[in-house]
Amino acid sequence: MSKVKEDEREEISGNTLRVYWYILKKGDNCGVREIQRALGFSSSNSAHYHLEKLVDKGFVIKNEHGNYQVNARIRTGTISNFVFIHGLAFPRQLIYAVITTAMNALFLTFSRGFLSLAIAVALLPGIFACIVFWYETVRIWSSLPSFRESVQ
Repeated sequence: MSKVKEDEREEISGNTLRVYWYILKKGDNCGVREIQRALGFSSSNSAHYHLEKLVDKGFVIKNEHGNYQVNARIRTGTISNFVFIHGLAFPRQLIYAVITTAMNALFLTFSRGFLSLAIAVALLPGIFACIVFWYETVRIWSSLPSFRESVQ
């Protein structure tokens, strides 16, 4: 495996990022022709070029059967903001947004009969945190590459 410098991790973009994202979401080995078909490349050479670019940078490894898989120890740029669970990608901030929303809802539920100015003021930091986390979640989700393929 080649060593990847921190500044090189940010260099993948465009179709190379699309290929990397596809392999990440699939979570399994991918061949050149599969990538070509899934991402609509005009030739297998285009898919091969981007796969080899990812291999050279250390993001992807090629196994003995000629298939490619993600080098799990390396995440890059936009992709580092996501958690992958069974091929589904979720922004990390989504977890925090859901937790803070649930905490605020529970707080309101338990203090419903005692609602006062002091309780409303105590709730403000939680509401602020909730707004920030939801904003960041939407912002990160919208930063995904525009192809948003479903992996079959």
